[in-house]
Amino acid sequence: MKVTYTKLNKGTSLIETMMVLSIIAIICHLAIFNYQPLLVENRLDNHIAKINRAVGLSRLNAVSYGSNVTLCALKNNKCIASHWHQQLTVFKDSNKVGVFDDDDVALLYIDAVHQQDKLTYPRAFITFRNDGTPMGFHNGTFVYCPEHEKASHEGLAISISYTGRTKIKNTSRCLE
Repeated sequence: MKVTYTKLNKGTSLIETMMVLSIIAIICHLAIFNYQPLLVENRLDNHIAKINRAVGLSRLNAVSYGSNVTLCALKNNKCIASHWHQQLTVFKDSNKVGVFDDDDVALLYIDAVHQQDKLTYPRAFITFRNDGTPMGFHNGTFVYCPEHEKASHEGLAISISYTGRTKIKNTSRCLE
């Protein structure tokens, strides 16, 4: 009786392994290339939602407390128009409007925007009166531009009306 041995293929060759890895690398490269704009969009949506909530909270607290409530970026306890990209503060504004002094109470803090992004507003602060309307000419539009130096993405804007209501919309101001 003659015994024959057959060679069983129990693994993959080096070439097969290298081909599979190269295909996976190409797919990962395409996925990562498309993932970056998704991260920018997510960051944009999240921060604009925080600002919208802060504006709504400011308006609601002004009506609830029956006093002025201010939203602004503080530097040396004063609201500064050029610092909207820094940490924002919502506070019950008892004395001088736009100044955070000893009698005022902080209600909310919002983190600074991402270092590549830009947030602007035409005034130094927004103060809501006890009827929920912005004081004086404090209405305006927040514009949030992601990666503003590249000007590669559309931004979002929050418009605040004379009645204190907000509306979020897309803006192409960031592409200029």
